[in-house]
Order: sequence, then C-alpha cells, then structure tokens
Amino acid sequence: MHYPVLVYDDLCTSCTNFARIINYVFGGKITMLGHYTARGKEFKESIFPENYDGTEMSWFVTEKKAYGGRKGLQQIIKYTFSIKRGEYTKNTFDLKECTTECNTVKGVMFRSCSVLSNSKIIECPS
Repeated sequence: MHYPVLVYDDLCTSCTNFARIINYVFGGKITMLGHYTARGKEFKESIFPENYDGTEMSWFVTEKKAYGGRKGLQQIIKYTFSIKRGEYTKNTFDLKECTTECNTVKGVMFRSCSVLSNSKIIECPS
C-alpha cells in the first residue's frame, strides 16, 4: 500500500467531493480508499483495533498512525510541505449512492461541523 492514505465515506456526496478535491490538489499523491469498498474494509481491518470500523469520520493514515477527523485535516496540511516526487497510482471515485442528506446545505454543514468537532489518533500496527 502506498502511504499516505485518505479513507473517506464513499457513500456520501460531500465526502467524495472532499476526497476528489484533495486528490486534485495533491496530484494523486495520496491513496484514496472508500470506507465501504472492499479495499477500504480490508485496509481498515489491518490498521484499526478489533471491532472498530472508523466510519464516523475520515482518516489520514501514515505508516505509523491513523489521524481521524480534525487531526486528519491537520496532517493533510502538514503533508503539503513534505510531498515527495515519484510515481503514484491513479485514484478513481465511484459514487453509486448517497445514503444521507449530504447533498443538502444542512447535510454539508453537518458533515463539516462533524469533521471539525471529531478527532482521534490510532497507532498503526507495524
């Protein structure tokens, strides 16, 4: 797996749009995984504690730590200043269905406040 990785809610339009913006800004240098994709589920099982799926927020994952919510945003900003050159796998986005009201102004505001109010750091297993 190429690090860093952004794990986002791929069933949410505003979350997927956020991931697309991050992908564009960083030129594909961050691996994007949806919470509900097969690769995303497998990846989360390898880094999160047992019986924890982490779907309550997006995650910015490095080789050593997983930063959720607000902490993840902070790490994305820090990553801006440490990007390395090299080959990167092209990210794809496949929003099939939106299961929440994330298209509405209320939904976008709720998601934005949620990202700013939630925060978590998890040590990744070696």
